[in-house]
Amino acid sequence: MIRKDSLLYKLTQLHWFLLLTIIALAFFGTLVLFSAGSSAHDLATGLLHIDASYAIAHAGRFILMLGVALIVALLPLRLWAAVAYPGYIVGVIMLVMVDFGGVVVNGAERWLQILPGFRLQPSELMKIAVPLALARYYHQSFSAGRNSIWVHIIAFMMVVIPVGLVLRQPDLGTALMILGTGCAVIFFAGISLRIVVSILLLVAAMVPVVYFFALHDYQRQRIETMFNPEADPLGAGYQLQQGLIAIGSGGVAGKGFMEGAQKELDYIPEQHTDFIFTIVAEEFGFVGAIVLLVAWGVCIIQGMQIAGNSRSTFGGLAAAGFVSTLLLYVVINIGMVIGLLPVVGIPLPLISYGGTVVVTVMVGFGLLMAVHLNRANDMTLRGVF
Repeated sequence: MIRKDSLLYKLTQLHWFLLLTIIALAFFGTLVLFSAGSSAHDLATGLLHIDASYAIAHAGRFILMLGVALIVALLPLRLWAAVAYPGYIVGVIMLVMVDFGGVVVNGAERWLQILPGFRLQPSELMKIAVPLALARYYHQSFSAGRNSIWVHIIAFMMVVIPVGLVLRQPDLGTALMILGTGCAVIFFAGISLRIVVSILLLVAAMVPVVYFFALHDYQRQRIETMFNPEADPLGAGYQLQQGLIAIGSGGVAGKGFMEGAQKELDYIPEQHTDFIFTIVAEEFGFVGAIVLLVAWGVCIIQGMQIAGNSRSTFGGLAAAGFVSTLLLYVVINIGMVIGLLPVVGIPLPLISYGGTVVVTVMVGFGLLMAVHLNRANDMTLRGVF
């Protein structure tokens, strides 16, 4: 008989359906990135041109982080509660360090030079650190019998601090991600619906003030371009218009793998990162796009079921926070590509090329599976530093 505290037993109890869905998404992302770097017909020679560098790097990062995710899943959930506050504090300190001596890339100061050749983007760490810190805070507050409006106000201030620091970089997309995830955790913690409605009305009233006095010129331009990309078809509206052409030209079944004309002619900037959904829609069509969305929907639904089945406040809120982050990734990325949201530089997880998002998402999936393994444990945080 297998002992319940053994490694073999824990491996058998992993959420294998969710794990296989993640692997399938990453495999599909590798195929799309292979197409993004290759051409069915080289314009100079007419021959097949292969560049697998994006796909190989993507697959390598995923395999590495899949191992990390499994380690995260098998570690005690109390450990993640223990590092929640220190991780949040370190993240905030690093954001302050970026403000005073960060590395500027493409006009934005978002990175810290940790070692020669190695840069770190602290704002990405906060996508995990904020929901973990909030989950621990609410777990301790509810365990002590505290559930007043001040509990939620303090939690909101824990969200606002990193959001304000990220906005200074400036990085509107990541700031919105952290704000949305933090507010989702506060909502799932049980804040009054009346208060939620009041906050939404206040936010709506503040929109004009933020638009005219808080946003940078290029950020306002992106919002204006979303509503009227035809106003500057060769400038600010070029990327969005070319992306919409690619999506529309895919039709129902798509043009076929590696046969996308917009991709072949390199009409879409950043098509292997933020705008990779255009390749999916052009080459695999409406059917392929829907299958991709269904796969993400499966991940999100399974994640919310894990959150709902957790007996501990910390586990439930940590899981719900990560699922909210995942949902925001997908909604914002696809929303900006199809012109429903301004372009803010948010990648499509496990599909887009890039190392940082793979780290964030796979650590989050590891935490999600850790909550699943500890779902029956109504844990106490006594003795946790």
